[in-house]
This record gives sequence, C-alpha cells and structure tokens, in this order.
Amino acid sequence: MPATPAQTRAYFDRLKSKGVKTPPSNLLGSTGLTVSRLGFGGYRVHEFEPENRQALRDALLGGINLIDTSSTYTDGSSERLVGDVTRELIEQGELKREEFVVVTKAGYVQGSALREARERVGTSRAYPEMVEFQQDCWHNISPAYLEEQITKSLQRLKIDAIDVLLLHNPEYYLKGGGTREKYYERIDRAFRHLESEISKGRIKSYGISSNTFPEVESRSDFTSLSKVYEIARAISPENGFKVIQFPFNLYEAGGALHLNNNRQSVFEFAAAKGLGVLTNRPYNAFAKGRVSRLTSFPTHDEVEIKGGLHTTLGRAIELEKKAPGFPKSAQGFQWAHALRDRLSDLDDLLAWREALYAQIYPSIRQALQRVDSAQGAWAQDYQTAIGDLLNLVTKDLENLAEKKSLLLSEQVGGLVEGLTDSKTLSQRVLRIYMAFPAVSSVLVGMRTPKYVADSLTVDAPVPADKAHDALLRLQRYRS
Repeated sequence: MPATPAQTRAYFDRLKSKGVKTPPSNLLGSTGLTVSRLGFGGYRVHEFEPENRQALRDALLGGINLIDTSSTYTDGSSERLVGDVTRELIEQGELKREEFVVVTKAGYVQGSALREARERVGTSRAYPEMVEFQQDCWHNISPAYLEEQITKSLQRLKIDAIDVLLLHNPEYYLKGGGTREKYYERIDRAFRHLESEISKGRIKSYGISSNTFPEVESRSDFTSLSKVYEIARAISPENGFKVIQFPFNLYEAGGALHLNNNRQSVFEFAAAKGLGVLTNRPYNAFAKGRVSRLTSFPTHDEVEIKGGLHTTLGRAIELEKKAPGFPKSAQGFQWAHALRDRLSDLDDLLAWREALYAQIYPSIRQALQRVDSAQGAWAQDYQTAIGDLLNLVTKDLENLAEKKSLLLSEQVGGLVEGLTDSKTLSQRVLRIYMAFPAVSSVLVGMRTPKYVADSLTVDAPVPADKAHDALLRLQRYRS
C-alpha cells in the first residue's frame, strides 16, 4: 500500500495523542496527502552509517513523514537505508506504510548505473536517448531507462509503489547542447511513460525536480513550469503531474521572486494549479560562483590550532622528503608541500571538504597502498602526521565559517521581528522558508540525530509578507 490521504492525516493525530510535538504539516498539492513542512533529505545518507539510520528513525517517530531520496544518492544506498529503516519500523508496529510519503528520482546515470550503461554501449541493450554530459555523469529520461530505474528503486525501497517519482534535473539535456524543442519532446515521452506506470500501480504520481524552474527565462537551461504543466494537460486532464522540486534559500530565492511563468512566480503558478512544492538546498546556497553554508559550525581553540598547524605542517613536510621517489613521489605524498604556500589563502570550508574527500584522501590512500612493507614504519608515521595536519586545517576553516555564520545569523535575525527567538541560523532560515504557503515541505539534510532534533524544535513560520520582504532585502544587500 502507498501513502493515503486518510492515514497521512492520522499519522500526525497519532503522534500528538502520544505527546509528540510534531512540526507543522501541509497538503502536498492536489495529491491529498498530508506531509510535514520539513522533509527528510536523503542526499548523503548511507545504509551502513549508524547515525544516518538513527536519524531517519528519529525523524519518522518525531513527526517527519516525507522522505526524499534518489536512485543515485550514495549509489542507491540512500534508497536502501530508507527501505531498511521504514521496514523495521513497520514490523515493530511503530509506523504504517500508508502514513509516510516516499519521493524518489530517476534520470542521473552515475556510479554503478554508469558502469552498466558503459558496458551496454554498442550492444542491442544500449540505453536510448543517453546524454553523455560529463565523463562521470550521464543523464537519461527515456521510457526504457525510467522503467528499469523504477523497478530497481522499488526493490531498494522495499515498497510496492512509489508515492512520487520525479524526473531528476532533466535540463542536463539542455546543458549538453540540446534544443528546447527536443527537450520538451523528451519530457512528453517521459510523462506518457509515467502515466503508464501509474496505471500499473508502480507509482502514484510524478513530477520534475529541476534546478532551473526558479531561474530567469533567458537562461539557456531554463525549464518552464508552465510549459511542462501544459505538456501534462495535453496528455490527459486527469494526469499524474502533481509535484515539483527546486532549490530555495536566502540567496536562491527565484521561486518567490522571479515572475517567469506568465508573469507569475513558480510559487504562485504552482499554488494556482494545485502542484505540491518541495524545496531543497535550504542551507547550501549557490551564489556568485560560491557555496554559502547557511547553518552553524563547530568551534575549536584558535590558539591551539594556529600553534599546532605550523608544527604539524613541518613534521609532515620532513616525512614527505623521505617518501619513496622524492622529489618525484606520488601525489598522495606531496600534500604538505602543496599546502605550505596555500594555508593563508584557504577560506572556503565547503570547497576544502570537497577537495578533501574527492581528491586528497583518495590520493593518499592510493599512494599508501603501494608502499613497500620495508617502509611500513615511515608510512604509519606519515599517515598520522598528514591526518593531523588535514584535521587541523579543517578545524581552522570551521572556526572561520562559524564567524561568518554568526554575522549572517545576526543579519537574518534583524530582518523579521521575533526571529532572534530562534537560537540557530538553521532554525531562523527554516522559519522564513516555511512562511510561504505554496511550499509543501522544505527538504532538510538530516544525516545525524542532532540535525533531526534541531529541525524538530523549529518555531512557527514568520508571517508570509515579512518573509517575502526579507528575501527582497537580502537580494539588495548582495547585489
């Protein structure tokens, strides 16, 4: 059984009767489903991470009944986590399948899906309409690919029907050089297939998650909500196009401010047509070529960090001079030398973390695996020294990020009366986002129980007109 209107309403009544203070709820457009105004974002959760599992349990037992994931999040592990945890709660009698809403997406071809797609190239089993956007990221919304991905998602999620299936950023076709005419033809074919999936009972409704719904119409990869709505209407007046998703935060506020759908904003158009609206990236704002993190960060002893940085850097450099093949040693044994002249220039925690996990750690791990056993003691010393150095750099950048966060929190607190009652920046911005009636649910990354607790204790939304004015003022500040 999928989620039902009656049971999603009953979910909140049941928790309230047990004394649980649940977050506000809202209708998910014309689906009839009642969902929490804050949803569990499954972007970076993994089935083998205990904190992720506990976080999802806490969310579902605390009043958050909408889960957003994707077939490619952590290479399918996000969906498996959702399937495992929800099945456990159902078997334990703490949750009913009809009470919670599962939103997943298809379209990206990455990880194991990309490896399989590469193996099929040149064979009779090759996927049609493949967009080879980047070496490590392809894209496909053909009926054949969607059918296969829905089957795999149902298996990972351990459910019989997906409540909402979203085409995942179909604008990648435009980014790859495709024409608008062909773009909307592809969406038409995808929608027609999804209508057949509704008839089979494998999905209950569908929509699109697009980063460009809220952008200006002149943008080359702009996706017109009014256009895709008309595509669905042309297929059938009783179509299953019910939900949309896009970024919305303090700096990416186009959903409320850009009149890009027949002189209506995305929020206004969606409300008029009965579309459910899910917003993502509440804390990660892309603006002026950089990512701003709209939340708080850990703080550390600055004196200890500054002193330790130079000592640890010196130790790591001396060890690198003894690395195999120095001065032409493997890249993984050159990071202390590389950082020596760049420490003072580092100022972006998110960019640092991205480099750390995508480049630095993998190269060190690879280099250490190739070290001869006779140099095992050196390898152990180097691993400890470089690990200490990278950890200190991270802490230093966290301190800097928290200083910026406190300044922004003060600025945001002054935008709307009463916002300062909320102590954390994350809670303040959520109260602004939830103020817009068109927003069915704000998707929040809740990878740990701490993040769930922070979300569950958010105060009531601020007045909608005050929130709109606050966003306008912030855009003027940044222009």
